[in-house]
Amino acid sequence: MSMRGIVPVAALAIAALTAGWWSPAEPSEWPFRVVTVSGRAEVSKGSTSGWSAARLRAELEPGAAARTLQGRLTLTTASGQELRLAPLSRIALPEAGATDQPTRVRMEAGSAWVAVAPGSPPREQLEVQTPVVTVTVRGSGVGLTLGRDGSVLVRVYHGAAECAGPGPERQWHRLLGDGQELLVPGAGRPGETRTLIRDKLDADWVKWNEEQDLAGGYGGKPPGQ
Repeated sequence: MSMRGIVPVAALAIAALTAGWWSPAEPSEWPFRVVTVSGRAEVSKGSTSGWSAARLRAELEPGAAARTLQGRLTLTTASGQELRLAPLSRIALPEAGATDQPTRVRMEAGSAWVAVAPGSPPREQLEVQTPVVTVTVRGSGVGLTLGRDGSVLVRVYHGAAECAGPGPERQWHRLLGDGQELLVPGAGRPGETRTLIRDKLDADWVKWNEEQDLAGGYGGKPPGQ
């Protein structure tokens, strides 16, 4: 090959390296996928889309939403982390953020359980946003319930979670570990963390989730232990 041909090839190679053509792309946690449907649950593919019955293997991209009526619904991320909705619950999926940060979910009503595998890197963790608290779920089984008064109850059944004030300013922080809970009022700062109190009214919901966590490799102990 002549020198005239070598120079353009070398220039292209340098340009490709500079532009990052040969760098592997960061894997994405999208789309969320419907993996279990029990009873009546619905999804919406976006603000201009109405609600339709949730179907197994349906995919939800940023801007979508999901809700349960008299039923339960489980969504999973690309890396296998799970978000489970109790009856009469609703979540929305905001626009995607940076690929090296936790995937964001906005909780709008009801109760949810977030299961993240132990040792998951930050980009595979889940961040649940509410009007009064932002909860980052690490390798854990964490339950969240939105009260009618605007309060949010966060319970860590196993693993760890970080609770912070809403919005980018995040004016307060609380770290929760195994067997701890935090009640965040509808207005003002929360108190200190406290020992988790198991509510008999949601015993079946908690037991089902603990069984799912054990079977799926998310950690925890058998129900009742």
